[in-house]
Amino acid sequence: MDPDRRAHLRDVVGPDEYHGPVDDNAFTNILARWNLRAAAKLDHPDITDEDRSQWLALATAIVDGYDPSTGRYEQFRGFFDLEPLVIVDLAPRPVTADILLGAERVRGAQIVKQADVLMAHHLLPDEVVAGSLEPNLDYYEPRTAHGSSLSPGVHASLLARAGRLDEAVAMLHLAARIDLDGVTDSTPGGLHLAAMGSAWQALAFGFLGLRASSEGLTLDPVLPDAWSELTMRFQYRGTPITAHLEPAQLTITAEAAQCVTVGGHVVVADATGVTFQRIGTAWQLTRGNISGPSQPR
Repeated sequence: MDPDRRAHLRDVVGPDEYHGPVDDNAFTNILARWNLRAAAKLDHPDITDEDRSQWLALATAIVDGYDPSTGRYEQFRGFFDLEPLVIVDLAPRPVTADILLGAERVRGAQIVKQADVLMAHHLLPDEVVAGSLEPNLDYYEPRTAHGSSLSPGVHASLLARAGRLDEAVAMLHLAARIDLDGVTDSTPGGLHLAAMGSAWQALAFGFLGLRASSEGLTLDPVLPDAWSELTMRFQYRGTPITAHLEPAQLTITAEAAQCVTVGGHVVVADATGVTFQRIGTAWQLTRGNISGPSQPR
């Protein structure tokens, strides 16, 4: 805690391994803030009111590098002062930038190995400022070398959420074909299982718009023009659920009743299924029962 009562995390390495150790990595600080707030909500006999108060005060004090004038988060303290290189202007991606340019120059440049600030938007969308996804996508995406196989799937998910579907599909293809096409020349050493997981997350959290919370599931799906359908099966609180998306229709079935929100409509999905129809940009319930307030999307 500094004299201005602002809290800092120093000497950390964030997801972007090209830079580090650094101070006040935005992803690390945002994640720490979320953990403190989540811990304060726990109902546990060993947690006192004083603990909760201290954790919440510390969470509020943690700096996250957000600049309201641009809508951007600074990846870490001093990142915006580095050499303003944009990797997409220098080489086709994915590229190992520290080999292309040398590790020393990359450390002093605005080149990112993999999703960092954007990872916070991917994992903790409710912990970042509303409306900050697009300005951070615009800034960090062309600066990201995708030097890690973990990166393209995260970008695909966020590009889908932002409605940039052509770019999202291209990134999804890259994530899905890392090993099929030997993109990194490292497949003989083993498959990139985490990259496979990121492709699944891009489909679930990006194109299907799946979000889980204590109140239930929310879906905000988008389907690229070239796709005729998307079907995903997943579990929520131990209940198998299937979501089937077509250009103008979404059907959700669940083996046990689960609360689901689509387009502001709160419904209970069960084995009989609920169906929504896309009318313009809005989703309307066509089969199933409203279980809570219906609000405009």
